[in-house]
Amino acid sequence: MSIVRNIITGVVGVGIVSAGVWALDNTKRDESGTIVEAGELGVFNFAVGDCITDLPDTGEIDKATGVPCGESHEYEVYAETFIDSDSEEVPADMSDQADVFCYGEFTKFVGLTYEESTLEFMTLFPSPESWKGGDQEISCLISEANAITITESLKNAQR
Repeated sequence: MSIVRNIITGVVGVGIVSAGVWALDNTKRDESGTIVEAGELGVFNFAVGDCITDLPDTGEIDKATGVPCGESHEYEVYAETFIDSDSEEVPADMSDQADVFCYGEFTKFVGLTYEESTLEFMTLFPSPESWKGGDQEISCLISEANAITITESLKNAQR
C-alpha cells in the first residue's frame, strides 16, 4: 500500500495507492500487541498505539518503521475504522470522511479538543487503487507540530 499526502489546514490526508505490502510487519510485539522492537511495518498493519517513524513528507507511502513509543518517533496511530461500502469505487468524499472521523477521535485520545491542542493529526485512507484491492480502512496518526520527534505516547497528553 502506498500513500499520497495532502496538507489541509494543519491536517494531513494520505491516500493509500497500492496493496503491495499487505502482510509486512517486521516489528517484534509483546502479548498485548505493543511494539517492543523496531522494524519495517506496512501501512496495512498499523494498529492503534503503534509509534511510527520514517514516513515520507510527500508522495507515495507503503511502509514505515514501527518503534517502541519510548524511542524517537514522529507519529502515533490513535484511531482506525473501516468504511462500510459495497461500491467498486472509492467514495469521492473519502478524504472528508477520514478528516471527520479522525477529528472526532482526537479528543478521546489526547484529552483536549483539536482546537485546544498543540498537536496535529494525519489521515491515512484508501486510494482508488488500494480500494479495488479491498482496502477500506482509515487510520489516524497524531504528531507534534512541525514533525518534532517525540519519545513517548501522546495518549492523554493534554497538550
